[in-house]
Amino acid sequence: MTLSEAVSVLGFVFGVSGFVLGVLNYLRDRHKVVVSMQWDLDVTEGSGYDHTKKWGLIRVTNVGRRPTYVSHVALKLPKGYDHTHLVIMGGVVGKKLTEGDPSEAYVVDQAGMGRYTKDWKSIVAQVNDSTGKTWYSKKLKSKEIPSWAQTSA
Repeated sequence: MTLSEAVSVLGFVFGVSGFVLGVLNYLRDRHKVVVSMQWDLDVTEGSGYDHTKKWGLIRVTNVGRRPTYVSHVALKLPKGYDHTHLVIMGGVVGKKLTEGDPSEAYVVDQAGMGRYTKDWKSIVAQVNDSTGKTWYSKKLKSKEIPSWAQTSA
């Protein structure tokens, strides 16, 4: 093997390695939003919320490396209803989330949710960011039935 062949092989190896590392760096450095949803939470007296009622909570966390701007938060309803989303008013203002920031929490009033009892498993939290990407929470498991979805039959 001549010197020029060895240098060309080394150039090829380092070029491919640089390309792979660049792609991996790009994939690692994107923003990623995790959305979770919980129902039937109690609040303490003096918290600003009615402590005699149960509340829902949507938590939004940026687990990626780049900042993102959450433009609005909503509950996505299944097909068959007059509307497709229930917008969370506290989530309309928007919020910038950077790496390492604490999660943003949005409180949901459970009053009026009883009309969605038969489709409670299909209701998920939805978050839209400034890039146009939509992030969803996971659907709740059968054993996590909220109090507003329980029937007294």
